[in-house]
Amino acid sequence: MKRRQDGVTLIEVMISTVVVSVGLLGVFQLHLVAKRSSYESFQYTQAHALATDIVERMRVNASQVAAYVSRDYGMGVFVPPARTCASFDFDHSLCAPAEIRQWDQYRWEEMLVGRDEQIDDRNVGSANAMRGCITAANGEVEVVVSWRGMDETTDGALGGTAALCGVSDARRRSVRIATRIVDSI
Repeated sequence: MKRRQDGVTLIEVMISTVVVSVGLLGVFQLHLVAKRSSYESFQYTQAHALATDIVERMRVNASQVAAYVSRDYGMGVFVPPARTCASFDFDHSLCAPAEIRQWDQYRWEEMLVGRDEQIDDRNVGSANAMRGCITAANGEVEVVVSWRGMDETTDGALGGTAALCGVSDARRRSVRIATRIVDSI
């Protein structure tokens, strides 16, 4: 006569524990990959917003487009202008176009290095090693924002103006906006 088994054996419990553990490790790994991808997407979105911001500032101050040209944004070379041209009523009549440009350059630099968001003395408002470059010729304007991503892929700025913006690196990412700005005055 055979006896019936009324429970699970220790071997069955150990096997099910291993299977559940492997599954949980896979879920945790998937969660890490999703978080990294989300952060990379956030960095791209932030860079695109910054590039769009300076393009719009240049459109408002089109007579100064040539003076915005620089590959040094994000390097700490733009100092606060003598006069602040920030106005909530958008009345820039108190500032000359050159003063508005200086203010725009300074503010864009502040955003690129993350100085607009700080924890203690650390700038935390931007991606790692974010740099900005602006070129302009005959009304054609190109804005490139580059930064250092988390994972190595290929250099995200091969060729053209983008290759001159930031440090060449397998982790470099870049956003490029090309547009036309013509001074209508």
